[in-house]
Amino acid sequence: MHRKIGRAQEQATPLTKSLLNQLLSNCDNSLRGLRNKVLLRLGYETMRRRSELCAFKFEDIDYAPNGKPIIRLNFSKTDQFGTGKVIPISEELLNLLGKWKEIVGDEGYILRSINKHGHIGDSLNPASISIILKTLQEELHSGSNEQPLSGHSFRVGAAIDLLEQGEPLERIMLRG
Repeated sequence: MHRKIGRAQEQATPLTKSLLNQLLSNCDNSLRGLRNKVLLRLGYETMRRRSELCAFKFEDIDYAPNGKPIIRLNFSKTDQFGTGKVIPISEELLNLLGKWKEIVGDEGYILRSINKHGHIGDSLNPASISIILKTLQEELHSGSNEQPLSGHSFRVGAAIDLLEQGEPLERIMLRG
């Protein structure tokens, strides 16, 4: 079968820093806009998969011994036993998370669904991340035939940016 159809995989469209900034500036200050800003920054900075992004809770936000903000990843595809991993985050993301926390409360999942009436749910379904990204991209480039973003776009875009900054491949792999 592989000789007949090949093994090539389609690479996800990268969500690089420049595209991230465009998407962030296109988000308004509404409830949905703030949630989308949190999603964009959290996804890009942590380089996590959709399910891992949706699993982050407010209780996972902490400070490292050096005083810098971190977020704990308690379980992942590559950590089936829940050993956990500490991921550094920026002060900018921490401040954004603080604003979001004031709206949705101190506990539970960070990323939440918002229905058409503006009611906030308890969590966000991982499948919704791709839909949100595609919607944000369409609002930014209406009428464009650009490849759509996907849940994996965070990982690809951040990895490309780190590689262009001269980070060694091993460190990029450890981070993401």
